[in-house]
Amino acid sequence: MGNYASCALSGGHGRYSKSAKVIFPGGEVRRVDLPVNAAELMLDAPNHFLVSAQEMRVGRRFSPLAADEDLDAGAFYVMLPMKRVNSAVTAADMAALWSPAGEGGGRGSSRTRRRRGKTWRTWRGR
Repeated sequence: MGNYASCALSGGHGRYSKSAKVIFPGGEVRRVDLPVNAAELMLDAPNHFLVSAQEMRVGRRFSPLAADEDLDAGAFYVMLPMKRVNSAVTAADMAALWSPAGEGGGRGSSRTRRRRGKTWRTWRGR
């Protein structure tokens, strides 16, 4: 069981091994092609910093990536407002982290949703 979890979360195999996933401030999960550094993504979201999801622990302070730090293949990152840079990670932060990423069924699948006449594609990953 432990081997499955570590292999499934590593994301280092298959078609998307040269990419990372980033949750942007609006909740959008975007797959970014590597190589890319934190500064390039922070240009898309001014006044936000980038944190590795693997480094987030409840009760510990956020550990932001340096602007010149490259993202790792298969890793998962979160953009947070700059006013939170010196605060500690809360349980609500962790819940918000996994709700956009873990919605729905299959791993890494996408589907089209319709609501009130509007259509959009959503990515449902784990």
